[in-house]
Amino acid sequence: MPADTAWDCYLSARRAALSTAASAQTAAAPVARARARLQDYLAIEDAAALTQARRSYFYTADAAFHDQLLASGRADVLQAAVAGAETAGPTLAQAGRRGALAVSLHYGAATAILPLWLAAASRNGLTPEVGVIENSRRDANIMLTAERHAELGRCGFPFADIDLARLGELGAMRRALAILRRGGIVLIFADGQLPRLDAKRTLTCRLGRRPFPLPHGAAWLAKSADVPILPLLLHPQGDGSRIDRLPAYSPAGAQASIQALIDRAMDTDPAPWWRWCCSAEHF
Repeated sequence: MPADTAWDCYLSARRAALSTAASAQTAAAPVARARARLQDYLAIEDAAALTQARRSYFYTADAAFHDQLLASGRADVLQAAVAGAETAGPTLAQAGRRGALAVSLHYGAATAILPLWLAAASRNGLTPEVGVIENSRRDANIMLTAERHAELGRCGFPFADIDLARLGELGAMRRALAILRRGGIVLIFADGQLPRLDAKRTLTCRLGRRPFPLPHGAAWLAKSADVPILPLLLHPQGDGSRIDRLPAYSPAGAQASIQALIDRAMDTDPAPWWRWCCSAEHF
């Protein structure tokens, strides 16, 4: 792990975010909903489900902190956060030079650390270009402005803005395809926009004992660009994080690649699954 002022600043700010207390009244309904769904989907016993639901609620502050860190954090603190992420699995170079679609899961620190980590790889010559698919309709306050993108590029984190809200779905997919066809990497969070259960054109994965429909965007992009799929999972490890790079999949294996991410997350820790277990609009 890094041992310097920027790393200490990162840890101090992260602890401050996690120490924010929620009132019992505010937390009661979402914790109860998450508790019931953890029992239903994962067959977790009642007391253990309550513990995990509370931990999951606790981790929402970690996600919010990292979103704000990406949007406005100091460059040295961002660099320390990325340096504190250990990696395991195949290297990015094994994706070849014909582009690759990176898929991950949308929770915790992943939405900040993974874009920066891939951007640093681009700056170091491991891939010619990186794009990240985002959607400012969810929360415009934490989305990156053009000025912030330029600032991140100057700090060693260059990546293309692919905002669904600003470009429209068709425009965003065209920009992503162009990057992939130039040999770059595009990152998409497979569960970034959870569809309704009756939605068409979805990928049906499994969350514990239940079906888990997800958008089909990752499958469409990989097939249209004819590029491999690189599953990336970021999860807590000590004071930092670890990035697990799972084996690559062919475009036809989009569903299997996302299921592999979900299964690996289930093996690690259900606490960061707040959006899955408590999202009232999805289940």
